[in-house]
Amino acid sequence: MGDGVFGGLPGPAEDELNAALREFVESRTLPLYDMMSYQLGWGREEGEAASLGPPPRLHGGLALAAAYASGGDYQPAINHAISVEMMNSFWLIHNDIEDGNTERAGRPSVWWHWGPAQAINAGDGMHAMARMAIFGLGEKGVEPRRIALVIRALDEAAVKICEGEYADIANQERMSMTVASYLEMVDDRIGALFGCAARLGALAVFEDADLADGLDRFGAKIGSARQLTEDYLTLWPNGERDTIQQGRMITKKKNLPVVHAFEKADPRTKRLLGEMYMQRVLEPSVLDEVARLCESAGGREFTKSEIDRLLEESDEGLTRSGLDRQAYELLRTSGRALVPSFS
Repeated sequence: MGDGVFGGLPGPAEDELNAALREFVESRTLPLYDMMSYQLGWGREEGEAASLGPPPRLHGGLALAAAYASGGDYQPAINHAISVEMMNSFWLIHNDIEDGNTERAGRPSVWWHWGPAQAINAGDGMHAMARMAIFGLGEKGVEPRRIALVIRALDEAAVKICEGEYADIANQERMSMTVASYLEMVDDRIGALFGCAARLGALAVFEDADLADGLDRFGAKIGSARQLTEDYLTLWPNGERDTIQQGRMITKKKNLPVVHAFEKADPRTKRLLGEMYMQRVLEPSVLDEVARLCESAGGREFTKSEIDRLLEESDEGLTRSGLDRQAYELLRTSGRALVPSFS
């Protein structure tokens, strides 16, 4: 048994996914694919020892878990899992450029190592290869209609991600973002691909609209709950702050407690936060004060309540899917494993 999202799957599912993903990328010899392999956690930086190893395959693991819960076998969903992992990496490469993240998973990000132009090229290539992984199902006897349904789901998720990124960037310098619009942005930017992963796992086994729609909702709400938990931990961490999430705040990207405070806090708290966010960048040293102001406005408890709401809605999605009790519990446990714990 694996850990986390792979915990309910038999055999070395995570190892099988990593092996298939690596073969999919490294069978191509152009140095472009070395950049992709590096993004996925393999390869070496020049003059550096071997990498730290691949990161957890959260989206691919969810696709495999959904397939296993739906039909008792995750093997039909390997290509689907490769596809959502490639799509996630496409987004991460572009997101690192947009946010100026110089590190990813403990080493230089792709754009920082190869430059933004080549990083954009690699990211776009990974987007195309995400679709190619699905078209490859035709060689395994999957009927064209099923392939078309999967491609449509994948492309719809990609559009949602781009819409969410647009809203995230557009509101970077604004202080008028509402809680409702922030939650919608998170559903698009983060939830959409998790929902797509679960949908693709279902479609790997059955062409059943209720099953696919229910698992899509389940995955999307789990993904959004994961992001809100990261929002919470950025201000009230269990230990050190996550560097990616801290970096977003330093560049004045909003998170839920901050948006809630700008909307609901008293005038004095709004003014103090506004003075901080009028600066070109936030200094890391002020994040504790941001946390204090957000907590005084009720943002800590509000964020907890929103996480609970999303988890309840993820359960509703599982109920709508029509899975039996054993499959329901397997996916519910896998989904909860994707949401970090917090105090």
